[in-house]
Amino acid sequence: MIEIDKIYNMDCTEGIDCLPTGYKYCIVTDPPFNVGYHYNEYKDKMDEDEYYEWLGNIVNGYPCVIIHYPESLYKFAFQIGKFPTRVLSWVYNSNTPRQHRDIAYFDIVPDMNRVRQPYKNPTDKRIAARIAAGCGGAKCTTGWRSIR
Repeated sequence: MIEIDKIYNMDCTEGIDCLPTGYKYCIVTDPPFNVGYHYNEYKDKMDEDEYYEWLGNIVNGYPCVIIHYPESLYKFAFQIGKFPTRVLSWVYNSNTPRQHRDIAYFDIVPDMNRVRQPYKNPTDKRIAARIAAGCGGAKCTTGWRSIR
């Protein structure tokens, strides 16, 4: 039996079946992308149908947040027959040609007002007025903390 509030180092497809009942769960995953990256114990180049079935087994019908390439998220959504309730873009600097991922929320709606991030331009007169009025920052655009 899996205990709540404890970290386990195990294959999530095995652990998810051991979750205790009576709780609400949200699966958050940034899975391998099935593009041939080298991992020690994981084959990152499955047949496409096998890959999406594997990913479906991870989320197992739970509300979930998946970080992936946009094209893959659309295929996954089609496979499970659900549209994301929200999709955010995550663009970042990296040394790879694809510097963009989408964050798709399935059966969960992030509250983007719960967490504020510092203003990037506090000297702008409009932003300075917001700060003076007590606004603690801009909406968190990634929603990371809102899924907790």
